Amino acid sequence: MDKSHLQSVAMSGLFKYIDADFHQQVWDELCMAPHNYVSDETIYHQDEIITRAAIVHKGIVKGERLHAEGSSHLAYVYRRGEIFAFEGALSGKRTSPLQLSAQGDTTAIFFDIQKVFNSSFERELLSGLMELLANDDIKKLYRIEILSRRSIRGRIMAHFKFLASRYASNTFSLDMNREQLAQYLCVNRSALSNELNVMKREGIIDFNKNTFTLLSEDAHPVILNTEGMHSFDGFLQKK
Repeated sequence: MDKSHLQSVAMSGLFKYIDADFHQQVWDELCMAPHNYVSDETIYHQDEIITRAAIVHKGIVKGERLHAEGSSHLAYVYRRGEIFAFEGALSGKRTSPLQLSAQGDTTAIFFDIQKVFNSSFERELLSGLMELLANDDIKKLYRIEILSRRSIRGRIMAHFKFLASRYASNTFSLDMNREQLAQYLCVNRSALSNELNVMKREGIIDFNKNTFTLLSEDAHPVILNTEGMHSFDGFLQKK
């Protein structure tokens, strides 16, 4: 373990209620260990039995839902300091609900969820995990709000307004390609690209590759209570 690993863990909020002097002790008690992955390498298969959650230290982790007919749906993208697989490791079946894989060279710090309950800091760790679960529920509510819009433009604008509000800027960068954005918004990729270009011509948005700017007055971000939105969808790089 080095200081940068601890910084990533601190970013996750897992150690939020533990004094920094004891972080090394908790690291050892939870059997925390970093693991490296190459691009597209699978970390956890969907429905795989798991006992270890992980925190992204470097790179990006994709969470996809695979369907029986062979298609897939992008659910989340996790960046540095964001925790993944803890829902599955804490669930009754102890299985991963998503196919989790590396997007680019990635390092994840794993820890044994069950050892939380035998830790010297059980109460503090559970408080951190409860807060993480609550924050995850908030992210899902915002996702539901986006998908409740019937039109492609409505979904794009709801998503972009949330992100602009989250980062207090009308300009932001997406860490995903058009196919991933289409999957996240549950729309057709060609239809999405066409709508983005129409919105650009109409002066509603501007974009260059994956950097977007809201331009029109109608595109001003909504005011949100952003507490708990540390990893709202994991798709952005704060500028």
